[in-house]
Amino acid sequence: MIRFAVAEQRREIVAETQGYGVYLDNDSLIELARRRETRRRRFVDALRAKGTLLFSWVNAVEIAGPQGDSADAVRAFLDSIGPHWVLLESNAWKVGERERSRGATRAAVSEHFMHAYFEERSAALLPNGGTVADLPSADFFRLGTVLNWVHEKRDTIRGYGPKLDAALSCRLDELRTEYDRDTTALDRLLPPGPFDEHHPATFILVHLQRLLVLESKAYQFMPNDGLDFCHAVMAAAYGSVITLDKHWKRRIQNLPSANQLARVYYRPELDEMVSLLESLPFP
Repeated sequence: MIRFAVAEQRREIVAETQGYGVYLDNDSLIELARRRETRRRRFVDALRAKGTLLFSWVNAVEIAGPQGDSADAVRAFLDSIGPHWVLLESNAWKVGERERSRGATRAAVSEHFMHAYFEERSAALLPNGGTVADLPSADFFRLGTVLNWVHEKRDTIRGYGPKLDAALSCRLDELRTEYDRDTTALDRLLPPGPFDEHHPATFILVHLQRLLVLESKAYQFMPNDGLDFCHAVMAAAYGSVITLDKHWKRRIQNLPSANQLARVYYRPELDEMVSLLESLPFP
C-alpha cells in the first residue's frame, strides 16, 4: 500500500505490502480490466479489503502502450484500486542480495523506481513550489498515473528486458555446460535448500534455475524469458495469490515446498482466483 507518513515533522511516501500480495500477469490484468464488470468489481473490493497489488513497472510499459478503449479500461481498473499497490522490483537477483543483507522486509519494493516517481510526480503537482504537505493524497496515488509516467520513459525501461534476458541465458548456459560434464555439478553450484520465509526469493531463484537446467532438453530460451523468470520469482515469493502464464505456473507448482509459496493461477482460471481471494480470512 502506498501512503504518506509523518517523519520529523514532514510527510514522506511509504510503500509496503499489507495483507495478501496479489500479482497479475499482463494477460490476466487486461482480461480483468476489459471483461465482466461484476467479476472486476468483486476483485477490486476483495483486494482493497484484504491485500496489495504487486505491480511490475516493467510490465507497465506494455500495458501503457495500447490506445483507445482498451487503454481507458485498464487505467480505470487500476485507478479503482486506490492506494492498495506497490511497485515490485523486477530484478530477482537484486532482491536476493537484499534478502541476504536485511531479510525479506520490503525487499520486494522497487525503491529506486518509487523514489523517481515520487520526485517527478511531486514536481508536476507542485509546479510553483510548495511542500510535500501540500500534495493531494487522493489523486497522488492513482495507479493510472503510473502508466502515463512509465509510458514517457518506455524506451529507457525497455532496455532492462534484454539485460535480464542476457543475464539469465548466460547463467543457464554455464550451469547446463557444467551439468552435462558432471551431473553432480548442479548440487555444488546451486545446492538445494529448505524454504526460508526470510529469504523466499532466494529459495525460488535457486530451485527455479535448477528446474530449468534439468528441463534443458525440453526448454528453449525465448525473448523476455529473463523478465518472465524474474516476475515468476518475485510473484511466487512475495505474493499470496498470483497469476502467471501456463508454463511459468507449472514450473512454480513443481518447485519443492510449492505449498508454502503463492497460490498460482492463469488467465482461464480468473474466476477461481477471484473466488479464492474473496474467501480468504481478513489478515
